[in-house]
Amino acid sequence: MTNDASKHVIPADSFAETSMVEDGKNRPFSPFVHAEERRLQYAQTLSKGQQTFIFSIAQTGPTVSNRDMGELMSRDRQFAKGVAHQGSHSRQPLQELEAIKPLVIVPEGRTESGSNYTRLISKDHFRLLEILPGTGEATLQCRLHVCSMRDNHGAYEALSYTWKTGWEYYGWVKIGPKNPKIECNGVEMAVGANLYMALHRLRREDSTRVVWADAICVNQSDVHERSQQVAAMGDIFRNAYSVLVWLGADEDADKVSDTVARASSKAFAGVCSVVSTWAAATEHTILAERPQYRIQGSAKDFSGDGPLSAESTIWLKVLELYERRWFLRLWVVQEIALARRATVIWGGCEISWQWIGLVAAIIRTNWNRIVPDYYGWDSNESSRLVPVGVMNAYFMYRISSFQNYFNPLRFSFCELLTLTRQFKCEDERDKVFGLLGLTTTDGVNSSITPDYTQPLAEVYRNIAFAMIRSTKSLAFLSHVHHRDTHDHASFDIVSSDTRKTGPALPSWIPKWGVVGPQTLTPLDVHPDFAAGLPKPAQFRDADETGDPDRLVVRGVVLEDVKDTKWTGFLSFEPQDYCDKGEGLEQLLARHGHTRSGLEKLAMTLAAGKSWYGTPVADRAGMLADFADCLVTHRLWWALKPDAFGSTRPGKDEEKGIGRENKSEDQRILNDNTSFPPAEGPITMHELKAISTRGNGNLFVDAVATACVGRRLFCTVSAMRGVGPLDTQFGDKVCVIYGTPVPFIIRRCEEKQGYTLVGECYIDDIMHGEAHENGRYEETWIDLV
Repeated sequence: MTNDASKHVIPADSFAETSMVEDGKNRPFSPFVHAEERRLQYAQTLSKGQQTFIFSIAQTGPTVSNRDMGELMSRDRQFAKGVAHQGSHSRQPLQELEAIKPLVIVPEGRTESGSNYTRLISKDHFRLLEILPGTGEATLQCRLHVCSMRDNHGAYEALSYTWKTGWEYYGWVKIGPKNPKIECNGVEMAVGANLYMALHRLRREDSTRVVWADAICVNQSDVHERSQQVAAMGDIFRNAYSVLVWLGADEDADKVSDTVARASSKAFAGVCSVVSTWAAATEHTILAERPQYRIQGSAKDFSGDGPLSAESTIWLKVLELYERRWFLRLWVVQEIALARRATVIWGGCEISWQWIGLVAAIIRTNWNRIVPDYYGWDSNESSRLVPVGVMNAYFMYRISSFQNYFNPLRFSFCELLTLTRQFKCEDERDKVFGLLGLTTTDGVNSSITPDYTQPLAEVYRNIAFAMIRSTKSLAFLSHVHHRDTHDHASFDIVSSDTRKTGPALPSWIPKWGVVGPQTLTPLDVHPDFAAGLPKPAQFRDADETGDPDRLVVRGVVLEDVKDTKWTGFLSFEPQDYCDKGEGLEQLLARHGHTRSGLEKLAMTLAAGKSWYGTPVADRAGMLADFADCLVTHRLWWALKPDAFGSTRPGKDEEKGIGRENKSEDQRILNDNTSFPPAEGPITMHELKAISTRGNGNLFVDAVATACVGRRLFCTVSAMRGVGPLDTQFGDKVCVIYGTPVPFIIRRCEEKQGYTLVGECYIDDIMHGEAHENGRYEETWIDLV
């Protein structure tokens, strides 16, 4: 991208698989979606049409903290290809929808004046809040009714909101009353400031309005009722006439009297402009209606200002929208995904949810096209700065039932838990309970009943057993993380050991509140990720062992970890020389690297995946990317013999520690040597020739995705791999039957078993080599 912001029109075929770009290299290219050349987004282009706009904005908001979302979103081929309007999935325009149905109250459900909560005598019963008419600052008066879900389909609106505003989390209220109260059934009731402002905004002057709001409609002091109503929340939102998303009040209302000039109006106008710009630039014909928004008290609809220029400040207003706390709350995922129709309300403005979701998808897919070079960001750095609110909104949009253009994506419950790890909730048990209403591909969630009397450890334990028994799979083991890692744009991390602060659990049970690095296991079964797949999963759980803390799995224990290395942010900086002042040519010559050796090294550094997050389909192409990376002075450290740790015997090893299988290990090393005897070292000339077909930026991002938050390691037989951050000398590599990747385990004498440290990648054993020729003895591995 040029630093001249006025040069923002570049036509190109967005689906050209290869194109000669200005540096003369033949590489995947699209001027509208240069951001796709980053592992984090994994997006393809939006349309087969001509791309004509480059979007430029300043970065705002937190960085993406859940990089697994990228790979799992690679399933989203529909949006990436900009498919035609889904006729079978279309809906009527909002103005043509049927009217809301009248409220039906059960005979015993009329709460007497002077009380708010009576016991719900049926699982089909729930409460609805009737907001009585009022104007101005008059007291908010409501009635709370017990109703039957069966009789009230489409008779109420469900409110999706955050219990606290962003300001309340800092202990003070910026706008609204400090201690708000409403009158409910003639009784004064204290409510949160954000809910109070939402109810005040929804109140009509001349008619009642029926809504469901969890803080009022559920007796929060009754733990058994909370559990029962949480179990029913999927049906509550699915059967609502519509879902009302409340983003909060206008913080600038006291400064800006004209609603059109407020932040909410500018943001919604920007949303409309982004959709129009995208549709025009891509020649999309799928728009069934013009994007518009409404302002309270106005009889007309508003739209954006037309196509946006690169220098438009509207981009900033649009991004501010996705910084609202609602986009971080876990509960809103199922609330919006299950909606038959949904309206987003911010202050005095409202807009259809599908425009909010569609714009998040457009921004997420084209992030680097809207980050200008003149902000001085490195291209790799900017790709990792997609605001988490944008990514969350995109995810919710693609699983939403209410959107006209694409069939919703569906995931297993394990995938859902992984995708939502970066969403926030007050009670960590809601990491599980807050997703139970969603449809999944495996139905695991249907076997879970929310119970707030259970401690967090028991909730996580129950989920693990439900996955084992429902799917007969051990795939969840790949989601074990013991450190909460927070990814930064510089490729550096901050981590904390959750074993000291989190719930006491066996090492093999995932803690879904922990955010770890991206999973090494690919989304779908792949022949290059088949370490333990030649044989089916075999296990003994608590039903057989009688010990709920022990999972016994069948597999092979290979060998010990010899040494480890940590990759920090400096590992991805350009280098002009290495040790002893050597340049690249000297490094290649001194260490005798061959073409096949570099190819294998590339596969290991990237853990077998491309920048797109899927298994490498073209190893030669991956080598070309690595070569381009090397000739542009990056990752030279990986060429050193000790890049994955020292292979020289240590003092402990000289004493016999960690060398139980030394003779066998040496034979494996000979069998798996990286360099064929007849192959000579690669020359600088050959490396440069290979690099002309590669893209080093793509390779750096693939390596960062695999290595940030992990450790490189080598085994006693000099096999190299990428493993958990906690990997240390003396740990063992094992292959568990029925799993795609190997694992690192650690002997625990106290519990007479092994603790599961986490998954790893070792190129030498990814195709089932550990099972061949009886090389290793099968055994039962006790995970504790």
